[in-house]
Amino acid sequence: MPSRIVSFFHPSVVEHSPVLTVDATFGTGARATHDLREGATTWVAAERFRERVEGITVRVADVKSATKITLKVCLDAAGDEIVVPDVEATIATGVSTAAKGAVAYSVKLPLYQSATGEVGKLYLFLKADSTCDVDKTTITWTET
Repeated sequence: MPSRIVSFFHPSVVEHSPVLTVDATFGTGARATHDLREGATTWVAAERFRERVEGITVRVADVKSATKITLKVCLDAAGDEIVVPDVEATIATGVSTAAKGAVAYSVKLPLYQSATGEVGKLYLFLKADSTCDVDKTTITWTET
């Protein structure tokens, strides 16, 4: 009988203070840096990232007039080593106020970090159809 396979879920949460102002173009001003090895077990933290990114959420502190956010995930801070190409999501606004909202992306993608990337780091680049402010980004990944 095969042994049971267990997945360990890990969060990488970045609170942005000051907020990231997201506009209609990708740029380093609307970039979130996530170190996925932070808080991982010692033997996992020393390795290049080769795990499965399950999902990404973006919390919008001030929606303003934006309705959609496009996400690009890269291995480098310049945004040239793309591992998740542009994906767009509609901003879901709050129940009691339309000024706040969020978007979520289901990634479900095993990633292997190349030797050129920084160990454990993923960079989220954001753009919107109009200006909005983001105050929190989260990547959920599983250790395999």
